[in-house]
Amino acid sequence: MLQKIIQTKYDLDVIGLIQISPRVYKVKTANHFYCVKIVDEKKLEVAYQHLNTLHLHHFIHLILNNEQHYFTPFQDQYIYLMPYLMPQVKQVIKEEEEDKVEELFENIKKEMKIKTYYQILAYLHNHSFFMQHEEDAFFKKQYDDLFSLIQQRKNDYEELMREFEFRKFKSPAGWMLVLNYYRIVHYLNQAYYYLSQYQEIMKGKNEIRLSLTYNHFNKEHIFVSDETLISIDQMKINYCIYDLIDIFQNHDELYESLPLLEYYLKEVKLLKEEKILIQCILSIVPQVQLNLQEEVNIYQMSKLICYLDGLQEIFKKLMIDEK
Repeated sequence: MLQKIIQTKYDLDVIGLIQISPRVYKVKTANHFYCVKIVDEKKLEVAYQHLNTLHLHHFIHLILNNEQHYFTPFQDQYIYLMPYLMPQVKQVIKEEEEDKVEELFENIKKEMKIKTYYQILAYLHNHSFFMQHEEDAFFKKQYDDLFSLIQQRKNDYEELMREFEFRKFKSPAGWMLVLNYYRIVHYLNQAYYYLSQYQEIMKGKNEIRLSLTYNHFNKEHIFVSDETLISIDQMKINYCIYDLIDIFQNHDELYESLPLLEYYLKEVKLLKEEKILIQCILSIVPQVQLNLQEEVNIYQMSKLICYLDGLQEIFKKLMIDEK
């Protein structure tokens, strides 16, 4: 079914499909390889049209079907087709030397990918910034939503502490929570402070700065040699800082990504209100879910402690003193 649609809609003589993931297939033709991805909706088309209008590089190019559309209906979903980029491979080395260089190679590769990612983000944001007018109702809702989120997060952690107090067996993950609870409360209180600062700065203003945002940090999608990001599924228009928030709050590579943040900050001049807003949102400590699997609990708490350790360094790099 999928192979026939690709042949019909893209006029390709498809030899076969190789499944890479549940939604991604490598497409083999007589002369080239392509990649087809299945998506639930085609809202990405708006962001991709912005990429084309602005003639932005560093992103995978989608291929038009024979009806001049980027998205092709497939059952109750859509597909889009793009060139297939060959995965990066390391130079072949002697077997006896492999163990010695494997870790070094992986660390260098990881650093190069994160650096490239920051540089592409800076390029994307700088070339798509625009000012948008907003009414007072927008800023009120923004304030109310953030205030409610901070309060809910405080309530969640207070509930976790109460549960731990009544447990007969005090687990290692529970003690990790207890020993770091004062830090969690500190940053949540700090989030209130930055929110009030942001509200004060935005008084009398009726414009915000927006840009295209990528929203999908994944090292497997970063091709250093091509300086290209191959997944564009999560692109949208938003505050540029949400790309940084995505890196710091949703991924495990916090310590690897922090030292390289300068490659973004030296290219993008964040507005004062953007610096205050990102500090507010980052101070809203991510939620943890503790359950009966202690190994998972310890991992979750270790990740949270790593995040708390990184916040101060992030704020220093943003050049705003922590209050």
